Amino acid sequence: MLAAAIPGMAGCNIASTTKRTLVNEPLLVADESYLQRTFEHLAHQAWREFEKDCGANPHHSKSFKHGFIDGFKDQADCGGTVDPPVQPPRKYWLASHLNPQGNLQAMDYFAGFRQGAEIAQASGVRKRFEAPMYVPNTNFTTSHHPKASRPDLNGGAGDEGDSFPSTLPRPLPGLPGPAPSVDLPPPAKPAPGGER
Repeated sequence: MLAAAIPGMAGCNIASTTKRTLVNEPLLVADESYLQRTFEHLAHQAWREFEKDCGANPHHSKSFKHGFIDGFKDQADCGGTVDPPVQPPRKYWLASHLNPQGNLQAMDYFAGFRQGAEIAQASGVRKRFEAPMYVPNTNFTTSHHPKASRPDLNGGAGDEGDSFPSTLPRPLPGLPGPAPSVDLPPPAKPAPGGER
């Protein structure tokens, strides 16, 4: 009897957590899986086009292809720079790769990553997978805002609808100046046998 009453006393929190765990989370995981499969498909399609554009006898290592696919997927998924990661994937860390030949394979991976990311960035594929964002019209528009403008410090009128003043405001009168410098004594030396 008591066990049946406890969930009722717990309130809506258990119900909402259960719904989130059993309904929302699986939907999010399925959606993420769908996006990753889409990025994988697009990356392989871009790889085929890249090889075709390289001519009749393209010669790229498996490591270059691996990097290309990863770079394309990373750019499509996350955007950002086209720089490869600081370290290659773990397979390049194995003892069998810790030699000059393995280092060349890691460098091929990095070159492929950059090439794939550059192609993805140039194609604009990332924009197809971005959710729209609302950016309010404020006086503090920044450079990432589509209609952002910079203050004209040369005295011009600026663009119509420009939210920045054409000149910078004057400093307020009566503000105190900088604080005077104070000479501080050097830190005390610890006593012998004291804290280290």
